[in-house]
Amino acid sequence: MKSLRIVVSELWYQQLAYWRNPVSAFFTFFMPVMFLVIFASLYGNAHYDNSSLRLDQYFIPGIMTFGVISACYTNLAITLSTQREQGILKRFRGTPLPPWAYMVVTVLNSVLRALLLVAITLGVGVAFYHFDFPSRAFAPLVMVVVLGSATFCALGVAVTVLIPNADAAPAVVNGVYLPLMFISGTFFPLSSSSVLAKIALYFPIRPFILSSFNTLDPRLATSSINAAWLYNLAIWLVVALVFSIRRFTWLPRRRS
Repeated sequence: MKSLRIVVSELWYQQLAYWRNPVSAFFTFFMPVMFLVIFASLYGNAHYDNSSLRLDQYFIPGIMTFGVISACYTNLAITLSTQREQGILKRFRGTPLPPWAYMVVTVLNSVLRALLLVAITLGVGVAFYHFDFPSRAFAPLVMVVVLGSATFCALGVAVTVLIPNADAAPAVVNGVYLPLMFISGTFFPLSSSSVLAKIALYFPIRPFILSSFNTLDPRLATSSINAAWLYNLAIWLVVALVFSIRRFTWLPRRRS
């Protein structure tokens, strides 16, 4: 109970600090919606995979996953790297707050933002772009989003090990992230027989996108999810978690 009180209290203060920076919060939630509007305008009434399914049904879940990954991987990695190099993480180690509690709360903070991003993106899709949200999709979608959020939070912490200083953080994070976003079919569908699509299946982004799309596909009677996609996310989660526990550092790197 004491540990729970510590986590809840720290989460409350981190949430207050986050929402007291409205510019940062605005652009975190504005970017996925902006992409949704852009791609909805570009695709118009195009159809997915030569079927009667409107392409909106594919790229709206894709943009939803983009928002989750941005909140849980990109923002977390850059924030932790900046705090480490500014000595903020080092100072936290000298406070009564247990290090594990700070890290757990930081991850929970990212997951909460990701869930809010999902709600906003799907809400805009339903309200303005006739996105079909099947009622049976709610529980499977929550499961996929929570697993994906946890995976990309772990990857966000793990990638900080590769970042030498705060200035290099955006370059390293985006250098890993952006190529995988495009070869994974985040903003447009890829043929399953494509070489790039087959390569992307070994990384976590495409399985996350496909799992999200399948839960929301109105053509399916049930939210069928390929177990291999979930195993992929779980494996990346475990590997990133073990790597982070072994290699993550709270101290600034020495500058040459």
